[in-house]
Amino acid sequence: MRTHRRLAQAAILLRCCSAAVVAYAFAACGRESALPPAPATGDATQVAESGEQLMIDAVEELESIAAWTGAGGTSGSMRGLVLGKAAGDSAFIYGSVTAEGLGVVVTERHTHPKGLLLITVRKSYGTPGRIVSDVSRYDSYEGFRNNQPQQTTLTEVLPASRDTIVTHVVRNGITETYTFRLPVVTSVQNQVNGTTRVTTRYAVGGAVVTEVTDENQSLIRRTTSSALVSGALQTRTDLPGGSWKIVTSLGRGDGSIVRETVSGQ
Repeated sequence: MRTHRRLAQAAILLRCCSAAVVAYAFAACGRESALPPAPATGDATQVAESGEQLMIDAVEELESIAAWTGAGGTSGSMRGLVLGKAAGDSAFIYGSVTAEGLGVVVTERHTHPKGLLLITVRKSYGTPGRIVSDVSRYDSYEGFRNNQPQQTTLTEVLPASRDTIVTHVVRNGITETYTFRLPVVTSVQNQVNGTTRVTTRYAVGGAVVTEVTDENQSLIRRTTSSALVSGALQTRTDLPGGSWKIVTSLGRGDGSIVRETVSGQ
């Protein structure tokens, strides 16, 4: 299949280093838990997310890309990059570039909500002060091969200041604008042990900061998501003990992704 031939060209450049030491290597990824779940309600391709959810999804995708870790760690080129596969569902990641030459990280998910095929292709990139998430959804392999999506959503997240995030959405050709007075807060309760995690999002210096705390307001992690002038995605994660990690991912036109990791204490 044409899809498999294209995906077989994907590779990721990965190297973890500490403090100020940075190097490059190619490695495959395999962490399905980092993948946001596919929509499971309504028509397989006609997903009516709210403006807030579109903004959250765009930022969470950057966090997911940064969370994927290499399985091999060997140098050289590794082909056929499959991130996760379970119950007939698969996820792939590869690089691309925009017409303007900006690097793009593409995540492609083949899922089956309610038993129906749903192929979701999300292109993530940006420039300083702007995060872009371009999503196309297909309900057939034929539509996917011919690049005929049933639904398209282009989301631009503009974290202009600490008290406002402006989000522009082009949904099937119709432009919508959302302005969020910060913070944007969501919470999830664990039904087993009754604990609650609260996620708070706000803007600082052209980036979106996501703070996750427990029910006692103790910090679990703080993630700062932004984009660089090259289109590269950059995510900094700070933990309560003082350790930190910065992951930068840049898609290339040959399907590879240059991935740079710097960490310290």
